[in-house]
Amino acid sequence: MELRQLKYFVAIAEEGQFVSASRKLLVSQPALSQQIKLLEEELGVDLFIKVKRQIYRKVELSEVGKVFLKDAQKILQLCEKAQIKVKNSNAIKQNIKLGTYRMLTGKRIVEVLAQFSQHFPEFDIQIVELPTFLSVQEALLDETIDFGISVLPIHYKNLDYISLKKSHLSVILPQNHPLVNHPKLTLSELHMERWIEIEASVHPIFESIEKLCIKAGFHRRQNIVQEVSSLEIMAQLVSMGKGIALVPSFFDTNTIPNIVNKPLDDAIIELEQCLTFRTNRFKDISNALKNVFMNYNTSVIF
Repeated sequence: MELRQLKYFVAIAEEGQFVSASRKLLVSQPALSQQIKLLEEELGVDLFIKVKRQIYRKVELSEVGKVFLKDAQKILQLCEKAQIKVKNSNAIKQNIKLGTYRMLTGKRIVEVLAQFSQHFPEFDIQIVELPTFLSVQEALLDETIDFGISVLPIHYKNLDYISLKKSHLSVILPQNHPLVNHPKLTLSELHMERWIEIEASVHPIFESIEKLCIKAGFHRRQNIVQEVSSLEIMAQLVSMGKGIALVPSFFDTNTIPNIVNKPLDDAIIELEQCLTFRTNRFKDISNALKNVFMNYNTSVIF
């Protein structure tokens, strides 16, 4: 028994004639008659009273046909509901929470979201902003987020990651600073400077920088005159002559007036951003993401 045979049978019963049913179904009358004949042969019963049909050209259901009609209508209704349900469930995107930390720039977050949207359009990505890169990893353990953008190293063994790209530090100076004509700078040349810095509580490598400064012969912490919450604010304060600052190499300073960006010759600190997730969750997605982000061309986010 085929589903189309049920549709043909119900249409004939509801229309009361083969001609009208064939028009409604866009099927020729001989083909319609042939399918009903095959259906009756399979069931071993007459669904329509043949005498009335053959002599009086009248379509009338047999008693068995009346019972079968109710069941056929239910079957077709269930099929229609199943189709609607599948279409609706496909239209509803699965919600995935992506954790970010406060030091991420909006532009970089958008780039990561673009990769998700392009390769996984069935997922609706919800951004969850967290204070630090470490709190992103902690949120993954608590399962309050599904994926997170963080910085290596990963501090918890239950987490896996996909490496994105590396970045290094450079120094930004006010345009009228005495050292702007130097092609490269060393930390030791900066020992007397006033510093603008990201708040230590949200800074992923604050202590690493301090150790390098101590190695260069000075304690930078005591010369930090202002702590801020974003790279943009930090750069603006440098442009106003309030001090100098270290920024990751991805940070575009070309749009900020009155500052000069110089490479550091002896402060090689690499930052490696990663997309993190729980080892036992989203295996199919994470494996696919590894291929997606293998060619990811965005610098690490500081």
